Amino acid sequence: MKSTSYIPTSDSDKGIWLNNFSTKISNHAAALGITAAEVSAINDDAAFYNYIINLHEAVKQTLANITSYKKLLKHAVLNQHLGAIPAMPVLSTAPNQTAEGIFDRISMIVKRIKGSTAYTTVIGNDLGIIAPPVVLNVATMQPDLKVSLEAGRPRIKCTKGDADALDLYVDRKDGAGFILLSRLLKTDYVDVYNLPAGIVIAEWDYKGMYVIGNTQVGLMSPPVSITVKKI
Repeated sequence: MKSTSYIPTSDSDKGIWLNNFSTKISNHAAALGITAAEVSAINDDAAFYNYIINLHEAVKQTLANITSYKKLLKHAVLNQHLGAIPAMPVLSTAPNQTAEGIFDRISMIVKRIKGSTAYTTVIGNDLGIIAPPVVLNVATMQPDLKVSLEAGRPRIKCTKGDADALDLYVDRKDGAGFILLSRLLKTDYVDVYNLPAGIVIAEWDYKGMYVIGNTQVGLMSPPVSITVKKI
């Protein structure tokens, strides 16, 4: 298993996470050595961040409404009418403006929290600062090969992700079908095979499958073709 960050990826989820953290930090501040001024600053950060996120969403929706209105204004659509001009969003009073780098500051505070002798997993779960484990589903792992020519040679690239290696196969259209070309520990490979005598151009196919330990896992990638010429 691997762990993700305890801070969510999306802006809206960050806001939810920050609300929880700012609401509960005061319950643990004294034990963890977080000052009253720092708690207040965290609350200000949460309020200002969520205000900006809500402002962004309101403006985005208004822009979408204006865009739809503009399209209808230019070209009529059956049984639709312009209606009222889309109104600009009514903004609430902005909270105290804070400095840039909210989540940089929070990350530093979380580092201090986890270094405190008073820190426990119960506190970590309450504040939402323990990253959830991610269970790797090897059954759905599938390489995405990218093949290009480099100095006339096929160059095969693929992200390795959670795999240990990639088994790379090639079909040179010689009747042998797909054969194992190499087990790649580094998934950036240049195929230096030379075209046989008398053949000046050919199309080769490549495909691959991930390897964990010594076992192939997941799904074989779709074949990717490339045309090669005699150098």
